[in-house]
Amino acid sequence: MIDKIMASPHRALITLLSAWMLAIIHQYLFYGNEIGVSYPIFVILFYVFMYLYARDRMRSFKFIDAFVAAVVLLLSLTFLLYDNELLYVLNFLVVPGVVILHMTYLMGRKQKQWWEIGLIGTAIDHLLPQAIRHWGTVAAIAVRAGGRGMGKSQKTVVFKVLIGLVASLPILIVVVALLSSADGVFDQYLAGFPEWLNQLAFTPGIPRIIWIIIAGVLLFGYTWGFIQPMQYEAEKRANAHWKNGAVSTVDKRDHTYIFSPVGPATEGQVTNKITPEPERPAVQREPFRLDPIIVGTMLIVINVVYVLFVLVQFSYLFGAGEGHLPVDLSYAEYARSGFAELILVTGINFFILIVALQFTRPSGRAGSIVHQVLLLILVSCSAIMLYSAFMRLNLYEQAYGYTYIRFLVHAFMIFLALLLLIAGLRIRYTSIPLIRCYIVLALTAYVAVNYVGMDNRIAELNIERYHQTGNIDATYLASLSADAVPLLRAFALEEYPDLKREMLERQAYLEMDTSARSWPSYNVARHRAELEMSKLRTE
Repeated sequence: MIDKIMASPHRALITLLSAWMLAIIHQYLFYGNEIGVSYPIFVILFYVFMYLYARDRMRSFKFIDAFVAAVVLLLSLTFLLYDNELLYVLNFLVVPGVVILHMTYLMGRKQKQWWEIGLIGTAIDHLLPQAIRHWGTVAAIAVRAGGRGMGKSQKTVVFKVLIGLVASLPILIVVVALLSSADGVFDQYLAGFPEWLNQLAFTPGIPRIIWIIIAGVLLFGYTWGFIQPMQYEAEKRANAHWKNGAVSTVDKRDHTYIFSPVGPATEGQVTNKITPEPERPAVQREPFRLDPIIVGTMLIVINVVYVLFVLVQFSYLFGAGEGHLPVDLSYAEYARSGFAELILVTGINFFILIVALQFTRPSGRAGSIVHQVLLLILVSCSAIMLYSAFMRLNLYEQAYGYTYIRFLVHAFMIFLALLLLIAGLRIRYTSIPLIRCYIVLALTAYVAVNYVGMDNRIAELNIERYHQTGNIDATYLASLSADAVPLLRAFALEEYPDLKREMLERQAYLEMDTSARSWPSYNVARHRAELEMSKLRTE
């Protein structure tokens, strides 16, 4: 079936109709509903849609494609499984970004590697200019499909009329506004239109229809931008393919209906090829590299400062947890002092490491050994600084409790420690692809943060602290998401009755009643929390 779609003379029309079908599903899942099970459902359908209608643009699947698809699916499932508002917002931004990059890597007009920074630029190109360019293709398809009995000149006239109507809208808005301010009677006459428009806007079905039309056009434009990408004039001049005088060919099966005010043949801005765009032959030139003596000198100077700092840290770092703090410093003052600075310095060290490892010119055997030793000292000092920051945060949490921010900072420091470990291995084993390892680790770590159960873990740590110190912030615990409700209910009933009142007050404020929600909004954590709260009200 897929091959028939690829070979069909009506491929563009079929793709447009399918895009509107997906848009109908999109509005059903999301219009007027909270995000829940609807999110992973739509993500899966979008991948299926892209595979069905743009498969001939896809490069062969590799392990990284399965990995990225798994990341996207797992992050999408968090909208079904968890209820953390912060991660909701982050995932709402991260998932589309990863999907766009994945689609660009699979089908982009420029065959970029997944670790290349240029992939981001190509993704933006497909998201905006390549997609927007095909909004007019929708009108062209409509003219072609609706005017089968018309002649070629009539179709051209209809299409130009549509373009004129669209182009006149912004001018019309400005002119009407000026005329209304110039004549009071005309303004009074027009004053009745907003009421009519408001009545139309609230007519059942009108907003949904607008939603479907817009979403369908956006989906088609994005998909067709991969199927028939535009090649820029500057790229044509620079590309050896065009330098040799080769002429672009048109695949007659494609029937891509492109109408432009400027003729493509004249301006050379459109290519109708389905095969991937040929890359410009690489110019053989030596990549930029730093002199090893300069880099080595910088590392020596920086390492001297770091070693002195680490020696000072050893005087009280490992005794701080036992109460041996510097003079005149409380736990809170010790924890706060220099924490942000240590994290910032560790970040700077990562930049130095990447530059030294990736952009330093190789030297002789002795020079390489010295270079590796200096980098290992830098990694070791960075690890000790990171451990110092970790200890400071531990002390602060023991004194003031556990929160979202402190939990995420802990997770970030563990992530930095893993990056340091990879950097240390890269110093010894030069064949390790550093940037690729960092990208994979970053995606894995982000998924892990989503699935570790942050709210539940924060509740557990605060309850453990209550057992040790007798101090607890019941108001903050009650403010945690639905993920922590089962644990908090058990704690409120067994050990801390005041928490029950806080939880009931918060539930009344949030009106966490899932019975009024439709099935696209279903969320496991909210459903489980509602059952627990209904039990708590009767106990």
